Amino acid sequence: MLTRNLAAVLAIAAVNPAFAQADAALVEGNRPSPSTALAAPSDGAALPLDEALGIAAENNPLLRGARADADASRGTFMQAGARPNPQISLLQEGFGRTERTSTALVNQTVELGGKRQARLDVASYGREVALASLDARGAALRSDVIAAFYGMLAAQRQLQVARESADIAARSAELAEKRARAGKVSPVEATKARVAATGVQIEQANAASRLTIAAEKLANVTGSPLVRGRPATGDIESVPAIEPLAELLPQLIDAPLARAAKAERLRSNAAIAVERAKRIPDITFSAGLKRVVTGAVPDNQAVVGISIPLPLFDTNKGALLESVHKAEKASADFDSEKARLQLELTQAYANYERSSLEARRLKTDVLPAAREALDAMSRGYELGKFGFLDVLDAQRTLFQGQSQYVQALTDAHLAYAEIGRLVGVPLRNSASRLP
Repeated sequence: MLTRNLAAVLAIAAVNPAFAQADAALVEGNRPSPSTALAAPSDGAALPLDEALGIAAENNPLLRGARADADASRGTFMQAGARPNPQISLLQEGFGRTERTSTALVNQTVELGGKRQARLDVASYGREVALASLDARGAALRSDVIAAFYGMLAAQRQLQVARESADIAARSAELAEKRARAGKVSPVEATKARVAATGVQIEQANAASRLTIAAEKLANVTGSPLVRGRPATGDIESVPAIEPLAELLPQLIDAPLARAAKAERLRSNAAIAVERAKRIPDITFSAGLKRVVTGAVPDNQAVVGISIPLPLFDTNKGALLESVHKAEKASADFDSEKARLQLELTQAYANYERSSLEARRLKTDVLPAAREALDAMSRGYELGKFGFLDVLDAQRTLFQGQSQYVQALTDAHLAYAEIGRLVGVPLRNSASRLP
């Protein structure tokens, strides 16, 4: 309904040449510069995409948490290599001055079966999981920031259109009133112009609300209040170029999510070695001194010993069985993750190609044809050759095409961001403006 009202306003505005020029400036390909067309009401400095990415890298809480987890994995690796501490024991037999025995021992456990190396392997793969997860979190953050940034650019564009439309609608309503009083048009058209002006004002308020939400999304994903009150600056029509799908698919092998799944599989296999090593008992060596006091003559004796646990009741069979099945699950998860990444990358690339082609066709074919039809209908309406509904339909077609064009550009940027998240590495920085 609002789109219809907006079209009605612009149709009436086309009667006046001055208003027709303003309308043409709005829909022409050579519209105002991006800094003007995308500006939002704010006293803050403009925010480019690179700065938004830098702010997010420093302040996003999820990324900070992933960094802390990666740092913690280093401590886990250090602790896994620690050897058993020696023990000191003291045994006192008798407390008389002439009859007593004191024994002091140092006990040292020696791990057998490769337990220490197995723990180091598990911790090493665990650190690789944490590092890969950190890279995945960074790639996801980059994708989220790009999506939020271009969402804000699109909201700013829509608000700019709504503001200019509201100005045209207000003047058009006044013009329609004058023409109706002069008997040149039906009073019904003046009523439609007033309704359209009110509808455009409502649409402007809705556009401002959507911009507020988009700005809050950007502030949330960056994790910093520094971006609040700052309009996004950039050219939404510059869609970054990416490699062909055949070149992107092999990159999934080194993608962070695939690396994390692979490291988790290796860690699960290493955990089997840990449980197997636990079935081999460790040896504890003891060495010390025994002092025996009998009468008035003390006697010192060297003491050595060795102890080995007998694995009669606990053979660690259950833990070993559990680790084997967890390794099987990790292997299945790795295969599933590879298939999922390939499917999502194919879908994202298809969305990128579809939206880019749609935007290109809209800009080169649909919008110029719709604009020409609108100009012809507007001139014919002035000469009385066409009716008001004909001009209204032409206006509706043009502005629906413009809205579809902005949405297609937004979809292309979102698909580009999703591809970057899946591949996990920075894509090419080159950007190609749609012809």
